[in-house]
Amino acid sequence: MRRHAHRARRPRGSRVASVVVGAVLATALAVVSFDPQALHLHRSDARSVAVDKSSSVQRQSSRPAPTLTAGEIRLRERAAAAMQQRLDPVSRSAARTRHRPHPKPDAKKQAKKDPAQKPPQVDQPFDVTVGTFNLLGSQHTVPGGDRSGFPPASVRTPAAAALMAKHGVDIVGTQEDQTDQLAGLQARTGFAAYPGLAWGSAETDNSILYNPDKFEFVSGSKFIIPFMGRPRPQPILRLRDRATGREFYVVNTHPSAHDGRYEVERRHGEDVLVSVVNQLKATGLPVLVTGDMNDREIFYCRVAPAAGLVSASGGSYGDGCHPPPLPVAVDWVLGSGVTWSGYWRDTAPVENKVSDHFFVSGTAQIG
Repeated sequence: MRRHAHRARRPRGSRVASVVVGAVLATALAVVSFDPQALHLHRSDARSVAVDKSSSVQRQSSRPAPTLTAGEIRLRERAAAAMQQRLDPVSRSAARTRHRPHPKPDAKKQAKKDPAQKPPQVDQPFDVTVGTFNLLGSQHTVPGGDRSGFPPASVRTPAAAALMAKHGVDIVGTQEDQTDQLAGLQARTGFAAYPGLAWGSAETDNSILYNPDKFEFVSGSKFIIPFMGRPRPQPILRLRDRATGREFYVVNTHPSAHDGRYEVERRHGEDVLVSVVNQLKATGLPVLVTGDMNDREIFYCRVAPAAGLVSASGGSYGDGCHPPPLPVAVDWVLGSGVTWSGYWRDTAPVENKVSDHFFVSGTAQIG
């Protein structure tokens, strides 16, 4: 079926150009037999005419083209060339761009427009399983190290990754996490790490590992405490739960061990931790705290009440300080604005010589 396009009203200059084009075509038609369907406007071109106030002409034949002599072909070419020269600029631009490939759609923009994709539920509670684990740094178990009774890190790191899977953690604060151990854990778990190597290879010890499929990195910062005679950075990580869009902080720390001047350092580190947590709480966001605190009941009674933290292992301080029930570990998981369940003090790492610390975890419901 032959389709005809409606012509849009054109400016006077364009109509004059059309008359000239028509005259040229009439001359051509007087010499050769021309298929009346050879000049044809597609529907899409008709729409371009209406919008751009220009014409777009295409040749189309519904039956086999007639045999033309060389002279007839030259005449047709001259007629077509005369027509093209008189097309207005907008139409020529459309002709040049009509067959350009469309850019690929932006996946992120498409996702935003997708009505099936649910928006973040900013008031919806969510759960996060949090762990803390002192890996026993690889330098301690090399030949000549002070933990010669333990296997090397090349053996212990896969076992540490298996512990993470065993506890089902979404986030784990690590201590004594050397570069070789960090690389091994990330390779086996697929977890992201902060700071990882961001502060240099000498400061990976206290990296926080998290599941990037569940949480999105928002920002990272640090605070400084003394550790065994020198200042060490401790990470503060801000994450966003991908399912709900809610944000929260994770703080991981490792104050000094032993007595004497190191105990003084440890108490100072506890005071700094209290100040940091209270500053983060002032933002209105929940705060999770992990770490090898190198202390038990004293740590709880000095830090938890002053920072308003709840330990996954229990304890209370409403009417005086009541530490968690025995046995109390030096490894802690605490939080503000959370409710804990499933506390697990796993002694297997010590028993199996994976580390000289327990793996501790709990599930926080952030309401």
